[in-house]
Amino acid sequence: MNSRQPTPDGEALIAGYLSSYPAELGAFVGELRCHLREEARPAFELAAPSTQSFNIGYGFTTKAWDCFVAIIVYRKHLNLSFPSGASLEDPEGILHGTGSRIRHLKLSSLADLEAAPAGELLAAARRHSLYLLRDESIDSDPKEVITRVRPPQK
Repeated sequence: MNSRQPTPDGEALIAGYLSSYPAELGAFVGELRCHLREEARPAFELAAPSTQSFNIGYGFTTKAWDCFVAIIVYRKHLNLSFPSGASLEDPEGILHGTGSRIRHLKLSSLADLEAAPAGELLAAARRHSLYLLRDESIDSDPKEVITRVRPPQK
């Protein structure tokens, strides 16, 4: 399957989750997904609802904590989360957060991610994840992004 074409079932589930968000935010999520699917491959796209957000992560295994970047969609905005962001060089100081591991970018458009500092952080996060997983089994087909969506927990 082409990496730009998520599975119909996964795509329908993601669209269903995003339907409860403002249309502009859903459109922005679509743009980000398209960009990240291209930048992340080969990868798993892992989508799951949480109590306050809808999360779409990209990584090289099916474990959420192995994701190197994630779109975190809130009711009125979204963040681009870097689960190992505290380990990344951030000379421009564009990452937000004070925890021991996670950092995030506040994005208002795709251009924010395509700007040099943010794009470099994304590439660094990808390299860092591959380094951490160097002894793991990783699907290395450069044409694939596999979408998996967790249904809501009851």
